Amino acid sequence: MNGLIDVVNLTKKFGDRVILNKINLTVHNKEVITLVGSSGSGKTTLLRCLNLLNEPNDGHIYFEEKDLMDPHTDIDKLREHMGMVFQQFNLFNNKNVMENCILSPMLRLGLSKEVAVERATKYLTKVGLQDFLYQDVRRLSGGQKQRVAIARALCMEPKVMLFDEPTSALDPEMVGEVLQVIKTLRDEGMTMVIVTHEMGFAKEVSDRILFMDQGIVLEENNPIDFFNHPKEERTKQFLNRVLH
Repeated sequence: MNGLIDVVNLTKKFGDRVILNKINLTVHNKEVITLVGSSGSGKTTLLRCLNLLNEPNDGHIYFEEKDLMDPHTDIDKLREHMGMVFQQFNLFNNKNVMENCILSPMLRLGLSKEVAVERATKYLTKVGLQDFLYQDVRRLSGGQKQRVAIARALCMEPKVMLFDEPTSALDPEMVGEVLQVIKTLRDEGMTMVIVTHEMGFAKEVSDRILFMDQGIVLEENNPIDFFNHPKEERTKQFLNRVLH
């Protein structure tokens, strides 16, 4: 094992359907990996397996060399180090922005309210929401909600951030503000695994791009070679369709 996350022969089925077929993947510290591919190719399922939101049928996932598939592993403890940002924000609508951000650090990390508020203020400022600390989340735009969701994940000070199509529920003019936050995290050395349909963004932020097709990683490469010199016919078809 030589990565922050090591995935070995990971298989996931829903009923008789094989969604992930013996996936092998290493995510190194401070690396940004982007998963791309058509809908139904297994991208989101793979991402959700990394913190066992989806439980694999077979194979192993190691996080800092601890096997998540080992029944003795404290999954909740490991999840504290893996920030997750969902497509649909998943904020608590009955809590304001600050309350959304301090809940987990107080409950899971045992921070005092004072320390949790200080930390939340820091990360909400980082995502440009310093003027919305106590705003009702229901009154925020989609882009603002997603930035709250990112700040909330950062409040746990995770070692890796997992993004599941973080811009797909946003109006086009709000996409940029969320992508800018993710670029800043990359520049600061945050390890990230991102599922996205935004090809320009993938090209800009990724160290490696993985193209998934029918439950396997069909091709992986650095962004320049991935976009300019795709090897597989299926990759060429996909890029041709999404770029033109």
